[in-house]
Amino acid sequence: MSNQFISKHNDENILLSPTANAHIILIHENQFDLDTAIATYINEGLKRGQLCIYASVSLANEGYLDDFSKRITNYKENLEEGNLILIDMRPHYVNAMAGNLESYDELKEAITNIVSKDKNRSDKFIRIIGDCTTLLLQNKHLEQCIQVEQWCNQNPLEGSILCAYPKSLLNQFPINVCLSRLFNCHDIIVNSSGKLIPKFARQYMFEFKS
Repeated sequence: MSNQFISKHNDENILLSPTANAHIILIHENQFDLDTAIATYINEGLKRGQLCIYASVSLANEGYLDDFSKRITNYKENLEEGNLILIDMRPHYVNAMAGNLESYDELKEAITNIVSKDKNRSDKFIRIIGDCTTLLLQNKHLEQCIQVEQWCNQNPLEGSILCAYPKSLLNQFPINVCLSRLFNCHDIIVNSSGKLIPKFARQYMFEFKS
């Protein structure tokens, strides 16, 4: 784990100012905290003129986008102007279950092309949040979850990637036996307020202080 990540102050909201190339794991208590954290992460990026990408398997769920859009500043305008991009991760989830990550390579290439063609954006930092690995872990596809997280480490973009997991899920067997591998795929661990989780959480995995 790089010193550039663990040297941050515990009272700093990492969701507002993530470090370049940071692969962040967010541990949340409930859906409200998660929704608030996602909105904070995205809205701050939009405020700074950064490209924000929400890659989710939930986008097609009834009513989901209605609720999500209400939390995002100037949602329709940012969507139309290409500042906010929504990606349906359902096909990527299916591929990941089969251990096929070729579609992830294609997705990275597509995002890279978007950035290279966007000549008017002065801030090239990209904020990505995804929940494909969350669903993989929830459905006990443990190796596939780790595989995707490792792919993210090996294929960094100029920006930060946020992966969110519910605390209650991490305490369940057999998920709890692979937590060290999951945590080690990330550079930094935060709670839903964007605050660093103490170092011991990376070792023992079960207790998280806000």
